[in-house]
Amino acid sequence: MRNSFLIGSLVSVVVLTILILWQPNLWWVAVLLLPVYILGFKDYFQKADNIQRNYPLFGRLTNLLEEQRHVLQEALFLNRTEGMPFNWIQKEIVYKRAANANKNQPFGTQLSYESVGRERFLHSTFPSKEFRDNFRINIGGPNCTKPYSSSILNLGAMSYGSISKNATLALNAGAKIANFAQNTGEGGLTPYHRKYKADLIFQFGTGYFGCRNKEGDFDAKKFKKIAEDKLVKMIEIKISQGAKPGFGAILPASKNTREISEYRDIEAHTEIHSPAHHSAFSNPNELLKFIKELRDLSSAKPIGIKLCIGLKLEFDEMIEIFSKNKENNFPDFIAVDGAEGGSGAASMDGLHWGGTPLIEALHFVDITLKKYNLRKHIKVIAAGKIISSFDIYKTLAVGADACYSARGMIFALGCVQSLKCNLNTCPTGITTMDSKRVKALVVEDKKHKVANYHKNTIQGLKELLLSMGISDRNGINKTSIVRKISESDIKSYSELYK
Repeated sequence: MRNSFLIGSLVSVVVLTILILWQPNLWWVAVLLLPVYILGFKDYFQKADNIQRNYPLFGRLTNLLEEQRHVLQEALFLNRTEGMPFNWIQKEIVYKRAANANKNQPFGTQLSYESVGRERFLHSTFPSKEFRDNFRINIGGPNCTKPYSSSILNLGAMSYGSISKNATLALNAGAKIANFAQNTGEGGLTPYHRKYKADLIFQFGTGYFGCRNKEGDFDAKKFKKIAEDKLVKMIEIKISQGAKPGFGAILPASKNTREISEYRDIEAHTEIHSPAHHSAFSNPNELLKFIKELRDLSSAKPIGIKLCIGLKLEFDEMIEIFSKNKENNFPDFIAVDGAEGGSGAASMDGLHWGGTPLIEALHFVDITLKKYNLRKHIKVIAAGKIISSFDIYKTLAVGADACYSARGMIFALGCVQSLKCNLNTCPTGITTMDSKRVKALVVEDKKHKVANYHKNTIQGLKELLLSMGISDRNGINKTSIVRKISESDIKSYSELYK
């Protein structure tokens, strides 16, 4: 093909030259073909791309299809049960609940009950008639003087910078309407988080964005100013994240705009590295001291940690140290991020093979806290592919008190799972800083879709519990969920997670 292109191009140039000499008024044909020749010969002589070098011009089509392969699959080729990380059935649940559309379906499920790994809940012959639960919990341990009454479903951490201005605004407005909390993500507190006055969970990670000094270490004065904000209800220290457990992060210079740099206390238009470790602490005892400092600076608002479970012995030792602290300086809540959690950009190795899956992690955290008699003091929040009401039930059954949903909320904003979050080319205006693309996301419309998704998901959970004969959250249990573990064997969660 390579030599055929060269011979064909030379022959066509000769023929075109003769044609123009014979009919000068056809000069425009040469103008039209000139860019094609330039691209073709550029492909012919370049050395970086094997396909384009062997197949000039045609290789570009191959690369284009490769770049858009996932988008084409999602839109044209996949059936309702295919698609990763979320299939169409999962996305449709969010889309319909967000739009307040017809929330029922005909003709039976398309998910096979025969497939290994299939899960289902067990309904009651005599469903409950009344429900007595407002689906809110109080978060705050012995040293917390300002406990927070939290919804059991809140917005998972997404920074301004990883998502757009309009996305942040719409999520903030939706959270205000539906009365749930917005986690700021580790990118700092911005005016877009304050715009509609929703409850906020201020998160910071190893970069200490928004509360860092020039050296990149924790700045107590800057933190105190943020923590004293009346909209900030809780503080969350991000230790690790499910999609990239134990890994640091990079903010590319191209996304580090002047505005972003101001909110993150960094130099604009430079590449910023967030290390994998914190500089404020490096072991459980130092973490306890740091939590006490944060609690003092925030006037005793709830302080929590977010982490993905890795080495279980380390977590067990940490909780044991927490339990022996005579001043009760342990965290008020622990946010458990499952390995299946999402991120705008993550290490390929960490994304695919790092961390503990959510249900397994929640069970371990729950029994460990009970082992050291801290479960009554420390609330557990779950995060990782939580989309449906059934997803919420599963997490509550194995030990969570509340949940975060991030990708569910951005589906409510109109996400189509194009997987371009890290490229600044998101077609829906959600995960891009491109102002032209951001305009596609209309805040006044999407804020209601976010609120509707939350409201209808909570209502769905209520209906699910009633069908199981449960009148409040105290009735949630592991026995009522079963999983097909082989072609001939089914076990309940109470058997799988003892």
